[in-house]
Amino acid sequence: MNRIERQYELSVVPSEGIEQLHTALASFWDEAGVAPEAQIRFNTAIAEVVANILQYAVRPGDGPIQLRLRFTPARIEARLVDRGRAWERPAIVTSLPEDWHESGRGLAIAGAILDTLQYRRFRNLNCWRLVLAVR
Repeated sequence: MNRIERQYELSVVPSEGIEQLHTALASFWDEAGVAPEAQIRFNTAIAEVVANILQYAVRPGDGPIQLRLRFTPARIEARLVDRGRAWERPAIVTSLPEDWHESGRGLAIAGAILDTLQYRRFRNLNCWRLVLAVR
């Protein structure tokens, strides 16, 4: 297949949003025919980012999280857009926190797995871009 692109909406209710993410990914992988290792890597990274959005950015009433998944022979890409609070950190964290920290590993893990992990705030929107090269 040359290119597959699908759009989904994820609930801002954490349990529903995570379940919808897993359902969307399963459907997408069925179409894309991506190797299991790449699926696992991408699933892990996107789940970490979505978990952060659900935990720290969105609240009920913010509207759904918009998810666009794209597959080409060269890469797998996700774009996430939400109307939640802005991310406070100035840059993507790529190193793990000290062992005694209880949180802060999710984005570092996603950054280590992916070839590209980008965040920007555009007007009142949080915009995430995740890319994994298909090797």
